[in-house]
Amino acid sequence: QLGDELLRKLEEAEAQTENAWAQYYILANSVLGGGAGGAGRPVDGERDEVNDLWVIEMQYRIAVAFLSGAWDRCSSELSNLFAKMKETECNRRYRMKELLVAFLRRQERLWNSLQSVQTYVLKEVMDRSVDRKAIEEEIQKTIREGAQNLQREEQAEKRSSRKLGGPGLTGVNPEDGDFTLSSPLMSDLLCKAKVIEKKGTGMMSSWKTTLAVVTVDSYLHLFELPPNARVNSGSAPEVAFHALIPNFDIPTVDSVAAGTAPPVARVSKTLNSYLTPVESLSLPNCRISMQDDKGWIFEIVETVNRTGASKVFAKLGSRKILFRTVTPQESVDWIATLRAQQ
Repeated sequence: QLGDELLRKLEEAEAQTENAWAQYYILANSVLGGGAGGAGRPVDGERDEVNDLWVIEMQYRIAVAFLSGAWDRCSSELSNLFAKMKETECNRRYRMKELLVAFLRRQERLWNSLQSVQTYVLKEVMDRSVDRKAIEEEIQKTIREGAQNLQREEQAEKRSSRKLGGPGLTGVNPEDGDFTLSSPLMSDLLCKAKVIEKKGTGMMSSWKTTLAVVTVDSYLHLFELPPNARVNSGSAPEVAFHALIPNFDIPTVDSVAAGTAPPVARVSKTLNSYLTPVESLSLPNCRISMQDDKGWIFEIVETVNRTGASKVFAKLGSRKILFRTVTPQESVDWIATLRAQQ
C-alpha cells in the first residue's frame, strides 16, 4: 500500500511538470515566432491575461525541482521501508527458529516412538544458520532481483509503446534529459528581485512583506509570502522565493498504517498556490513617483480596464500601490529599474 501511495504522489508531481512544460513551450514558441520580447504585454490598459514568459518559465523550473525532490523523498522512504523489511524478516526467522525448536522438543516428548526422525529434524533446525548479515544479504539480493525485473519490464514497455507527451517532445529520447535547471532567480528574463513592503490605498490597508520581481517583458510581479515565512523587508530574495515552494508531504509506513497519508490532490494545489503572482503590473501602463521627502516610499499608479458595472461610466480606471524599502537608495534604485522597463 505504501508503494502505491508513493507512486500516486510521483505521478501527480510528474503530471504537474508536464502541464508546466506545455504552457512554457507554447508561450515560448509564440514569443520566438512573434519577435523578441513583449510576451503577452498589455497595451492601453488591457489586462485580460498576463502571459509573462518568466512566470511560466519559473513555474516549469520549480515543477521540475519539485518532481526531483519528490523522487528523492520517495526513494528515501522506500529505503526506510526496505530496512524495516529486513529487520522484520530477521526477527521473524529468529522467532521461527525458537518456535520450531520448542515445537519439536514438545513433539519429541509426546511421540517417543518417532525419536529417530525427531532427532534428525531437531538437529537440522538447530544447525540452521540465523546469521544476521547472511539474512540481510539474502533479502537484499531478492529485492534487487525483483527491482531489476520490474525495471526491465518498464524499459521494454517504454521502447515498445510509450512516447513522451507534451508539445515539442516528438522524437526525444526518454533516456536523455538528466540535467539540473538553475534557479529562476538566475534567469536572463529577470531584471530585479527584492523583498520589500507594499500597501494598498484603502483605509484598512497595512504594510505587507512581498517578493517583488521585475522582468524583461516589462512586468512587476508581486508574490504573497506564506504566513509562516520568516522573511522581512530587505531579506535575501532567495530565502523569500524558497518560502514560496510548499513542502512535499509523502506517505510513510506509519501514516499509511494509521490511515493518515496526505491526499494526492494536495500536491498540485499547494504547488500552484504561491507560485502565481497575486498582482502583476504592466509597467508601460504605470506612473511611478516618490511619495515622501525621506525617500523611503514610492508609488505606482497603473491604468487598467474597469470591470463589472463600473465600466459603464468609464472604460479605463486605475489602481494605486505604495512600496516601502529599507533605505532611500533602494527606493531610487527601484524607480530607476522600473522606469527603464517602461
